[in-house]
Amino acid sequence: MRDHSVMTERAESLTEALFSLEEPWRSRFLTLVAKQATRWTWEGTWSGHVPTREEVASWLDDGGLCRSVTALLQAWHVEQKQLYPYSG
Repeated sequence: MRDHSVMTERAESLTEALFSLEEPWRSRFLTLVAKQATRWTWEGTWSGHVPTREEVASWLDDGGLCRSVTALLQAWHVEQKQLYPYSG
């Protein structure tokens, strides 16, 4: 049971990190997570619906998806620092 609670904490932490991104990156990452979680059937963003925090957290509770999104977000942060070393 401990593994599930650790995974849930990671999912919640990653969810907060995604929702704290500035636009347009927030929508882009959330759309990617939604599409990966739903096997690319997600149409929400195009109809004006952005996934909720609860939806994203539940999707990220899947260990594989959580790891891949974490790696992607970390790589994106590194790239941003290289492109804009003096910002934020």
